[in-house]
Amino acid sequence: MCRLPWLLLCVACDEARDSAGDSDTDTDVDTDTDSGETAPPDTGTPPEDARAVGIRWRLHETIGSIVYVTWNQVVPGTSWVEVDVDGAWEATPNTARKVGPAEQIVMGVPFDTAFDLRVLVDDGTATWSSSRREARTDAWPDGLPTPRIVASNPEAWEPGGRFLLGSINGREGGWVGGPYWMWILDRKGRMVWARQTPDRHWTLWATLARNGTDVLWDEFTYWSDWDGGASSKVHRWRLDGSEIAAYPTPGAHHAFVELPDDVLVWGAASPVSESLMERDAGGTVRPVWSCTDFYEAIDVIGACQSNALFWNEAADSFLYSFYTNDFVLEVDRATGEVVRQFGHLAGSWSFDPEDAAFWWQHGVSYTPEGTLLLSTHSAEGNDELAVREYALDDPARVLRQVWSFGVGLGVEARTNGEATRLPGGNTLHNYGSGGILKEVTPEGEVVWQVTFDSTRLLGHATWLENLYPLVP
Repeated sequence: MCRLPWLLLCVACDEARDSAGDSDTDTDVDTDTDSGETAPPDTGTPPEDARAVGIRWRLHETIGSIVYVTWNQVVPGTSWVEVDVDGAWEATPNTARKVGPAEQIVMGVPFDTAFDLRVLVDDGTATWSSSRREARTDAWPDGLPTPRIVASNPEAWEPGGRFLLGSINGREGGWVGGPYWMWILDRKGRMVWARQTPDRHWTLWATLARNGTDVLWDEFTYWSDWDGGASSKVHRWRLDGSEIAAYPTPGAHHAFVELPDDVLVWGAASPVSESLMERDAGGTVRPVWSCTDFYEAIDVIGACQSNALFWNEAADSFLYSFYTNDFVLEVDRATGEVVRQFGHLAGSWSFDPEDAAFWWQHGVSYTPEGTLLLSTHSAEGNDELAVREYALDDPARVLRQVWSFGVGLGVEARTNGEATRLPGGNTLHNYGSGGILKEVTPEGEVVWQVTFDSTRLLGHATWLENLYPLVP
């Protein structure tokens, strides 16, 4: 049962711009006063009735899909911006504004895309709209991998899944060095936000923070600097690139989880073992569990390193997945006691049926119904990836398979992967180094699939309903 995973693992933008026909050469952000951006008169509206004048747009200094629209508001009222990318107007959040300078950030427009925009003002008696302005986002970032839609059935999509946040290695080959990219794509497979992580450091776990307004992302040095994760950290960000905090997470190499009150938990690796570590808001770090102690207690000798971590809030425990020896533990947070043991170590629960066992599993979680869900190789020694879901029979200590997807389809990935049960009942299957993401119904229908046509390693992925809460 024991493997030697180290052999596998060790193989292991532009400046701010003016727009809309601006012919001057200034590169300022908010204060240029040239007249080159004057738009045509607002159709059907006499100039003296205008509610917003001097409308202009510019792109973010380094993230060329973020658009800022500025204007002078003539009357107090609620105002917002609408953009037309696909033949229909999409509105930003509206804001009550006073007379004077106004600015609105626009999110969700793909890179290298022409679109129209307009400003709307509601002064309490009527809603006024400016004329259309033509605009364009920046070119596709150099080195950003390209996704491609393979399947799409909008009627069966997860209702709250409009944008997908994830990460990917910029290099092919699966478990190899970086650089990594964080990205957000829309349902048409178009990148609407992306940023390369610095210094070829690994980012496998970009995720939405518990507060719903921040993004947490890992900058782990374990596999890039080969420093044992000494410089690993987790960042708390907004999508405009403003950093709120950076938390040191020594030894971190794969997954982390955020708990209430700004608590972070991660697996901290040593040369041959691992400990589960917890950091509170004040920076105090304590060990929750030690694999060295666990192995000694069950008389096992060998490597110990994790690939997934999930907090079971109801029980205040952690599902902790190890690719070494193909096992998953449930660890009590307060005591460090192993309360359940699944997989292929002596003393683990059995599988029903026996051929529904998991191997080289990743992306473990408990569903709202209390079942165990994970991504796994469909059989020992093969590379076909599948999802397996098990009901837990505690008295009998048996994992009874209740659902699966992917067995026999022949879609392969040598490493990584993730299975996530979505609120609407569908499952998102991440194929890791296979470079594929699939959304699947309970009946097994693939209702959305995107591929990167490569062996670039995909990190954790999660659906987002709205991008505007994630910007200032």
